[in-house]
Amino acid sequence: MNFKSFALVIVSAALFIGCASSKPISTAKTTDPYSNYDEDLSVVRPRYKEVAAPEMTAKKPEVKRVLSDQPLHINRQLDAAVDTIASKNRAIRFASGYRIQIYVGNTRKEADDARLFTYQTFPELNPYLVYTQPTYRVRIGDFMTRLEAERYLQQVRQQYEAAVVLPEKIDLKKSLMVK
Repeated sequence: MNFKSFALVIVSAALFIGCASSKPISTAKTTDPYSNYDEDLSVVRPRYKEVAAPEMTAKKPEVKRVLSDQPLHINRQLDAAVDTIASKNRAIRFASGYRIQIYVGNTRKEADDARLFTYQTFPELNPYLVYTQPTYRVRIGDFMTRLEAERYLQQVRQQYEAAVVLPEKIDLKKSLMVK
């Protein structure tokens, strides 16, 4: 037996002996292997000092107002940014919204009659005639929400039973006139 294998046997025996339990294992059969565990861990628990909570008083906190000697350059920058955003918003003309489609068919006269009905019955709604060969479509209104379109839909269905609400790009200025 050479020295390396002898040293390996000694080291492994030392590991096995070091891992052995210091308490004798009982021979009684129990269902829970940890039922006789009795280590006291109270010595390693952290201990905190009890500190009395400060009493809540009715004093209001003092607010210090500091007046700056510097010019109001931040306000000017903020105003410039708000003006830029406002000008961009004014440039937006179309948005996603809803229209009511009241007629779909191949006859131009019926499409014109549907537009005339809209002008007479609902002057605040703008009719739009869309022609995609060979079909005419008449859509009315510029509604921002589907709820607004549904209110008019009930009245339109008395004349046009096949009327439906469709999502479409709408003109923002005209949508503000619909009430």
